[in-house]
Amino acid sequence: MQRGKWQGHVFIGMSVDGMIARTDDDLDWLTGSPSDAADPEEAGFSDFMQLVDHMVMGRSTYDIVNSFGEWPYGDTKVLVLSTTLESDDPRIEVVRSLTEALARLDDGGARHVYVDGGRTVRTFLAEGLISTLTLTRVPVLIGDGKPLFGSVPADIQLTHEETKVLTGGAVQSRYRVTGPAGSTS
Repeated sequence: MQRGKWQGHVFIGMSVDGMIARTDDDLDWLTGSPSDAADPEEAGFSDFMQLVDHMVMGRSTYDIVNSFGEWPYGDTKVLVLSTTLESDDPRIEVVRSLTEALARLDDGGARHVYVDGGRTVRTFLAEGLISTLTLTRVPVLIGDGKPLFGSVPADIQLTHEETKVLTGGAVQSRYRVTGPAGSTS
């Protein structure tokens, strides 16, 4: 799939067994108690958000984040992929398809795009639209939930860039996507 000169980035927390949410979308295991949860500052979320100029998320992710009360993305332009969402939320723009999202990113002069939400991440990966993956594995097994990864059209080659252990035992690894499934290289 064609795109402009932007790079797609994933920055996401997950359980050790690869889940990004419980089946009911609950994130209690991720936020945990203050003593065992990784500090977002230590994890580098603020630094990451300073790099980002656009964001794309799916409808489910938007609904979850919107329920937090505090909007964590500041003035970053946020596109929400949904065929059904009707919203007057001034913080977002609803797009109905991947093609529409890509056109908006290109037209908006995007350079660094934060891609969030399981289905959206999988779609962007399959299309070769992700440049980096920053995965923070929280030391918990939740057994049943919503996995970040699923089937892909071809192997996606990654190059390890960095791994660090965060407060509370979370392990954060950053990878560069280096080959197929649409290929960003």
